[in-house]
Parts: sequence; C-alpha cells; structure tokens
Amino acid sequence: MKINYHSLFTYSKWFYAEKSVIYILLFTYLFITIVPLVWVLSTSLKSNEEATSIPPQFIPKNPTLENYLFVITEPHIANSLFNSFLVSIGSTIISVGISALGGYAFARFQFTGKNILLSIVLGLFMIPVLINIIPLYIMFSQIGLLNSIIGLILTFQILIIPLNIFLLKSYFETIPKELEEAALIDGCSNLGVLIRITIPLSMPGFAIAAVLAFRFSWNEFILPIVLANSPDSMVFQVALYEFVSLYRIEWGYLTAGINIALVPILVLMLIFQKQMIQGLTIGAIRQ
Repeated sequence: MKINYHSLFTYSKWFYAEKSVIYILLFTYLFITIVPLVWVLSTSLKSNEEATSIPPQFIPKNPTLENYLFVITEPHIANSLFNSFLVSIGSTIISVGISALGGYAFARFQFTGKNILLSIVLGLFMIPVLINIIPLYIMFSQIGLLNSIIGLILTFQILIIPLNIFLLKSYFETIPKELEEAALIDGCSNLGVLIRITIPLSMPGFAIAAVLAFRFSWNEFILPIVLANSPDSMVFQVALYEFVSLYRIEWGYLTAGINIALVPILVLMLIFQKQMIQGLTIGAIRQ
C-alpha cells in the first residue's frame, strides 16, 4: 500500500491551521470577557482617588475593602439590596409556578388554537421592554402599584413567564406519557400527576427556569428605575446608579457594588450547574 505523503502533509497542515484559528478565537473571546471583570475587581479595591488617577494602575497600590464595607453598611444601599432579593425570589417563585402549569398544559393537552396561543406567548417575549414602560407606568399609577415591590414582581412576569413556559414545555415532552397514564389509572388527578410524577422528574428543567427567572429579575434596570425609584422600593441595580453624578463617578463604590451584584448569580450557577447541564442536554431532545 502506497502512502501519499503529500496529501497527509496537506491534511495535517490544514488541521493544525484550523486548530490554531479556533484557539485564537477562544483566547480573544476569553480576553474580551474576563479582562473587564478583572479590571472591575481591581478598581473595587482602590480608593476613589487612585481609581481616577492618570495613568491608570491595573494593580492597586494600597488595596482596601472600604468600598465594600460602605456599600454593605450604608442603610439606603443595604435596603435596596434586600429589595432586590425580595423581588427576585418572589418573581422566581411566581413565574416558575405559573410556567409549570402553562408548560404542562401545552405539552400534554390538545385544544383548539394551541399552536396559535403558543406563538402568541413566545411573541410576547420578543416585545422590547421599552415599548411597555409608558403603558405600565400609567396603569400602575392608576391602581396604586407605582413604587411598590409587588408591582415590580408582577411586572417581571412579562419578561420571564413566556420563555419559561416554552422551556418547561420542551422538558415535559421528554417525560414518557406512560408514567402519567399509569398514575391516572391508579386514580391520581391531572394536578396530582404534575405534582407527584412530572415535577420530581423535571427538576433539571425547573433549575434552569429558576436560574433564568432570578437572573432576569436581579439584573433588570430599565423597568425598576421607571416604576420603582422611591427610596423604599428601589432595587440594588438602581441604587448603584446613584454613584454616577453629572460631574463625578464614584468608581470605587460603583465597582464594589457591581461585584456584589455578581455574587448571587455566580452562587446559583455553581449550586445548580449539574442540574442545568442535565436540563440543557436532556430538555433539548424529544423522546
């Protein structure tokens, strides 16, 4: 058997060239993604004078935790942090509960206009948030929900429920119907089947839905700054904006607050990473 060394050399050359391009793209992506986060962490450990010094210093000369202590202990900022947890947890519980019922109905029941209704639900997710701000502001001011935690929790459902319904619907469809039919034969109701059979088997899908719901609620800025900008109902993302004034930006406090805001999302990702990976891989395949 004659070996074509020229073809083998050409294939090897293209293989290593392609591999090099992939590594370069990955390195560029990681550089663009990680360097700003490292810079924010570095700035949060500087005094405001050092943070605004020219030329800028990447490594703090005198690292300090005063910025973090101020953000955590300042009453107004601390109250906004509590409000953010309250709004995010409340939004997550309500959205996941409603999305589970809606997703189960779309996955298991056949009814007139099912596909049209599902398209409408997904279409709601595509509507930009800015379009809804003025109608929401007028409506909330008339019914007394302006500058309220409950108003924010209800508003965030617009962002979360459509996506989670589609996500949980896709996951419920991977669960064999025979398990639910056996439970129905034994006398279990449809709601009982959902609670006792479907939900325990769908925990990876619920983990994804919960993390997405919490993330949307925690990171949202535009809706809270318009609908809840009073000191009592202000959330953490809006409170951080107060460090930005017309003539001065408190970079130390601002970057410390940004790092604090990253912690809950990172913790959730670390806790539920196995369930999320399982949910993303299994939920994308229909059996």
